[in-house]
Amino acid sequence: MKNLIKGIFLGLGIGILALSFFFFYYTKDQNIAENTPDIQEENPEEDVTEEADTSILSESENGDLPSMSTESEQDSDSSSETLSEQETGLSETGEPDADDAEELAELPWEVVLTFAGDVMFSEQCLSAYDRNGIQALASEQMLSEMHEADLFILNEEFPFSRRGEPMEDKQYTFRTDPKYVSILQELGTDLVTVANNHALDFGQDAFCDTLDTLKQAEITCVGGGYNITEASAPAVYTINGQSFAIFAATRVSPSYDWYATDSQPGMFQTYDPAKLNAAIAAAEEVYDHTIVFVHWGVEHVEYPEDYQRALAKGYIDAGADLIIGCHPHILQGFEYYKDVPVVYSLGNYLFGNRDGDTLLLKAVFQADGTLDIRLVPCKRQGGVLSVIQDPAALYQHLSELSFDATVSPDGILSH
Repeated sequence: MKNLIKGIFLGLGIGILALSFFFFYYTKDQNIAENTPDIQEENPEEDVTEEADTSILSESENGDLPSMSTESEQDSDSSSETLSEQETGLSETGEPDADDAEELAELPWEVVLTFAGDVMFSEQCLSAYDRNGIQALASEQMLSEMHEADLFILNEEFPFSRRGEPMEDKQYTFRTDPKYVSILQELGTDLVTVANNHALDFGQDAFCDTLDTLKQAEITCVGGGYNITEASAPAVYTINGQSFAIFAATRVSPSYDWYATDSQPGMFQTYDPAKLNAAIAAAEEVYDHTIVFVHWGVEHVEYPEDYQRALAKGYIDAGADLIIGCHPHILQGFEYYKDVPVVYSLGNYLFGNRDGDTLLLKAVFQADGTLDIRLVPCKRQGGVLSVIQDPAALYQHLSELSFDATVSPDGILSH
């Protein structure tokens, strides 16, 4: 019996020993199997790196050198991101990378230039601005129209200065404290013409203060300068792939002393248009579009003088693509010559305390170079500019004032 019991315990011991060896070897194999993927997971990272390197090589062979990192080591995530950016041309934010953005910027796109007529700030206007800000001068809708344009351009018919004496024997003389250049800034003004019959009302010192004030405010001026070279030079812009040269000159001046010379500050005159026509012809060879903003005509007369029409045709023959006029203080009509639009007078925009109908003119240069003229009809009432809601009568009147040009019910000029 004892031998039987011993045999049973001996068998159990052998069995337990065998199970122990089996468990030991089984768990060892499992550990090896579980650790094997950790070793193999490094291989996809190496493949990504190789693919990225191949992509770099391929682009290098095509002549486009990518930006290379100066770090000696890069993890697999940065390599994958680099590859993704090279393939799509997009950054992590989904925006075009710098090279693609530069190429897009070189493509021509639509450009909108807006033009306004005569601007002069009366004491009443300045007081309203001091009390209520820019909303005292223009509605939100008008402010949006001015700010949304690629360039907003107007006729500044006064000097910014506190110096000088008013010109003798001149009926009206204007001057504004330079601090109020903030009004032009808040209107969204980019460019002004100072070629008019009020720019030197208070003499050359005040005129030079104007030039300095505008420069400090980062508002470009044309039609005047410290000498004839500056006064006759165009303002030049490249916008959305289209280039522009914008000139300004005056055909209305109270004195020859107001004209710029080689050594004297002043304005660019166009009584004799030869110099302006030559400058237009030279600009047309270089720039896509050449524009002339001219001070001319007779005050409060709705039709242009014969000399206005003759000057306009001369500018266009020289190469101008758009003529904008002002000075009569009322709106005049339109004309096309050789398919180029002439806007004889934009009238008052924000001039003294005078209310009445006026226009903000939008010159829309399409990507193919064609030009559309669109009108924003507006009215100044109580000193505030606002959009006219029913401009049919105004458009009809402008069509009647024009020469073979009409304004459509939606405010588009055609011929």
